[in-house]
Amino acid sequence: MQYLAIFASALSGALMAFQGLFNAELSKKVGLFRGNFYIHLIALFLAFLLYAFIPHPVMTEKLKFVDFLGGIFAPAIIVLVAYGIALSGTFKATIAIVAAQTFTAAILDNFGFFGLEKRPLRFQEIAGGVLIVLGVYLVMRTK
Repeated sequence: MQYLAIFASALSGALMAFQGLFNAELSKKVGLFRGNFYIHLIALFLAFLLYAFIPHPVMTEKLKFVDFLGGIFAPAIIVLVAYGIALSGTFKATIAIVAAQTFTAAILDNFGFFGLEKRPLRFQEIAGGVLIVLGVYLVMRTK
C-alpha cells in the first residue's frame, strides 16, 4: 500500500509540473488573474462532475474552518506557480516548489500541526532535506 501512495504522490508531482507550465502559458496570454480565474472555473466544473457522478462517503464529522484552507490557498498557489515558471522556467521553479513543500511538510509532520499525527524527524530525513537545499542552491546558481 505504501508503494501505491508513493506512486500516486510522484504522479501528482509530475502532473504539477505540467500544470505549472500550462498555467504559465495561459497567464502570459490572458494575464495572471484572468488565467487563475479560468483555471479555477475549469477545476470547479470538473469537481462538480466528480461530485455528481462518483459515490462519496457520508459526512460523519462536523467541519471546521481549517478544513477549508486548501481552497483558500489554491488561487495563490496557481498565481505564484505560474508567475515563478514564467520568470525562471519550469525546472528552476519546480525545484524551489519541491524544496519549500519538503521543508514545510517536515515542520508540519514533526510538530503535528493542524491535527496531524506527530512524526519526529529522523537523521536520514534531515540529511535528505539538507541535500535538497544543496540541490536548490546548485540549480539556482546556473544561468
